[in-house]
Amino acid sequence: TALFLIYQAVVKDWASDAKLRKHPSSISRRNIYNQVPDRAVEVLLDTVADNIGLFQEFFRLKARLLGMRRLRRYDLLAPVDREEKDIPLDRARKMVIDTFRNFAPGFAEKAEQVFRAGHIDTHPRPGKRSGAFCSNVSPKVIPYVLLNYTGNTSSVSTMAHELGHAIHDIYASGHSFSAAGTTLPLAETASTIAEIIVFERLLETSRSAREKRSLLMEKMVDAYSTIVRQAYIVKFELWAHERMEQGLKADTLCQTYGDLLKEHFGRAVEVADEFRLEWAYIPHIFQTPFYCYAYSFGDLLSLALYSKYKSQGSSFVSKIEQILAYGSSKGPEDILGEVGIDMSDKKFWQGSFDILRGWLQQLTGLT
Repeated sequence: TALFLIYQAVVKDWASDAKLRKHPSSISRRNIYNQVPDRAVEVLLDTVADNIGLFQEFFRLKARLLGMRRLRRYDLLAPVDREEKDIPLDRARKMVIDTFRNFAPGFAEKAEQVFRAGHIDTHPRPGKRSGAFCSNVSPKVIPYVLLNYTGNTSSVSTMAHELGHAIHDIYASGHSFSAAGTTLPLAETASTIAEIIVFERLLETSRSAREKRSLLMEKMVDAYSTIVRQAYIVKFELWAHERMEQGLKADTLCQTYGDLLKEHFGRAVEVADEFRLEWAYIPHIFQTPFYCYAYSFGDLLSLALYSKYKSQGSSFVSKIEQILAYGSSKGPEDILGEVGIDMSDKKFWQGSFDILRGWLQQLTGLT
């Protein structure tokens, strides 16, 4: 009850602000901050919903591999099999840099700048914080990268991801301090593309079907978590913000959250009744309403750009580099428009799911 009252106050505050500022809806406040048109977010969420069957197919496949009739919500992250490589740092660095170079020489050159500057802390040690991140101090300073490298394929992907952030920062370093950063919707563009190309390289060099299957399983689960889960959190928020002032009750809110879970899992995943309360421990909906679509947006944008690269070849790389070089000197809609991309075009977003469909087909062929 206490959490519902807190959420009720948050939603009403956002609704009040939207009215005072004459926004069309509560989410418009977030969209203006992100410099993304309302229509683009609407199309993005619709495209995710239209492709939900792809993930339901994946979850049915995973259930079969786990020897289950049907997955439970608790089992989404359960490993099917895990064949961890032990990849020394030097070999991982060479593979990542070589993969970047094959994609775009500029990617490799900028990643090497980080290593040459000694601005990368690679291995875990006592007292060091966990996780990984890239810190951009100033356009005149090579970004700093923190890793906790342990030699498995996940560590290699993380290295590629964080170096991707550094690459993005260096591409945009010609701008002033205030314009060299990236807007939230574009912040994951270089990092996710870097991760994708290294992931496909790992697939190509896998020595066994089991190893390849493990990579694909992990990638599909990550895609669900970053794209679908986040999109449906925002769909829940939209529903709640539209109805809260009409006297929405806590039970109805919980029921709707549970219904949205069942909607996107379909018959592929059994959702226990207690998950109807899951909304109450998602901090974003309290602290930063509608933030979560940025995760979906970032992942799908990178996949869609990669899809265009796959269809157009190396000629499209210069357009990706152009996007990165803008930093935040223009809004995302203008930046993408410069290279002929309309973020309100459903066909563009659908390209993301074409890549995911290809990975699922590879996975199905290995089972």
